[in-house]
Amino acid sequence: MEARSFVSRRPGCGCKVIQWEFEPVDAKQQTHVEEQEPNRQGELISAMLKPGFYPNRPAEVTHKETHISHLFFADDLVYKIKKAVRFSFLDYSTLAKRRCYINEELTLNRRLAPSVYLGVVPIGRDVSGWRLGASENPLEFALMMRRLPDSRMLPVLLEWAQVTPEMMRSLAQVLAEFHANAQQLYPAGAATHFDTVAQQWRDNLEDVEQLIGDAIDLESFAAIKAFGDNFLDQNRGFISRRAFDGWVRDGHGDLHCEHVCFAPEGIQIFDCIEFDPQLRLCDLASEIGFLLMDLEARGGAPLGEALLARYRDLIDDSSLTVLLPFYKCYRALIRGKVEALRDGASAAAARYFTIAGRQTWSPYKPFVFIVCGLTGSGKSTLARELSERIGIDLINSDVVRKGLTGKSGRGVPFNQGIYSSEITEKTYGKMFDDTDRRLSQGQNAMLDATFAQRRYREKLVAIAARHHVPVYFLHCVASDGLTQTRLRERAMNENEVSDGRWEIYLQQKSMQEPLDDCSSEICLELSADRSIEDLRRLSERFLRGRLSTRVGNNG
Repeated sequence: MEARSFVSRRPGCGCKVIQWEFEPVDAKQQTHVEEQEPNRQGELISAMLKPGFYPNRPAEVTHKETHISHLFFADDLVYKIKKAVRFSFLDYSTLAKRRCYINEELTLNRRLAPSVYLGVVPIGRDVSGWRLGASENPLEFALMMRRLPDSRMLPVLLEWAQVTPEMMRSLAQVLAEFHANAQQLYPAGAATHFDTVAQQWRDNLEDVEQLIGDAIDLESFAAIKAFGDNFLDQNRGFISRRAFDGWVRDGHGDLHCEHVCFAPEGIQIFDCIEFDPQLRLCDLASEIGFLLMDLEARGGAPLGEALLARYRDLIDDSSLTVLLPFYKCYRALIRGKVEALRDGASAAAARYFTIAGRQTWSPYKPFVFIVCGLTGSGKSTLARELSERIGIDLINSDVVRKGLTGKSGRGVPFNQGIYSSEITEKTYGKMFDDTDRRLSQGQNAMLDATFAQRRYREKLVAIAARHHVPVYFLHCVASDGLTQTRLRERAMNENEVSDGRWEIYLQQKSMQEPLDDCSSEICLELSADRSIEDLRRLSERFLRGRLSTRVGNNG
């Protein structure tokens, strides 16, 4: 095979782009090559680890291996070769296939990162050893890229709290322009789009099911499966119309935070899927939902709101938000599966599966949950767990009280200082105002407070009724002995928000009014002698059951 290179400059880009032209590979030669793939790649990797392999003679070469590629970082350049592997979802087993896909990767990624993707370089071998560049008989092909600064990668910026809403709006601008110009799915493909989505959902579930007991619990998986299956059953026509209306387009396909860089020359979005166009041809809601989901998993949900708001301003898609819970769930399952296969039952895998589970509560919104009980009953621990699992910002009475007064309550006697009846009244008032505001905006609300007095419970029920929103109570109870032990341990924790003490508990207990105003239909009593996992599971089961019945009756 003869290869010759030439240099061009892409319009609007100051970087050099290296391109190569090749003569066809001889079939007999190709067969011979394929038989030697694994061993030959091993030899090549050893050569590419040496600085002398590269024309620029880097000071050092670092190597990163993924399940499908090898990447070599040589100063300001990166060289990527595809592994000679075959999986159910891709086939790089021959030189001809790797050449095809690596050229496809170059072309596709220049759409969003033209200054990064420089060219495809042939690799050959002669008497002097492996050579990068022109060769009579290329034995491998490397994708040559400009190295992006690690410090400007989106995950790093998120970890360092250096991402602003304005940066998210700029990212939304880039994505909106890209999506507006992306190729739409042809009518023939539109006709089968729903079937493709449904099959992808089922295939993903089958993979995740193998992880039950390790990275995801059975009840969470069942809730996720039911949510997705129901959504597809109820929205077959809607999803199909989306394709015919032009909302299914050739996008990135793997749009999560790790593939976004806020580089000095502008936002670069890289590493799109090249091996299967069906994974790129997706609803724009799936594409943007992937990024929103990943931002949420990394603690950047408010930043995701800024991105979505700007994106919706630019892309006139009134149905986008209807689809986001499903596609966020689907994408979270994919990321959770990838992390679990990489590192087992890792914290990252659990985080993504939690995000997937959060989406299953979307059909029920808005609603109000109250986690109540005397100090030391475990209510705040349970509330924090449910807040994380369901994805609701918690309205905590201790936080609200100290926010109103700016003071600590440590050592303050019951009914005095920040725990006076006046401050308590203001605390509940602020909690009710926050709840009212959230319900007015169609958001859920979760409150964590004693709610020992009937009038506070009745006030909250009235607020929910005014918005035609269901309200449910989770009442945590604990024995005197367990409460005393917990409060003793809490007193030694300087970071504990609650100022609960034994004497306060006794005062609260003497003034508590029975929850006889809350029937079993809206109230679940929970014994604190159970594990937090059991309490969480019982709470979720109760809430889902009540909310599902309500949705069914309204439907």
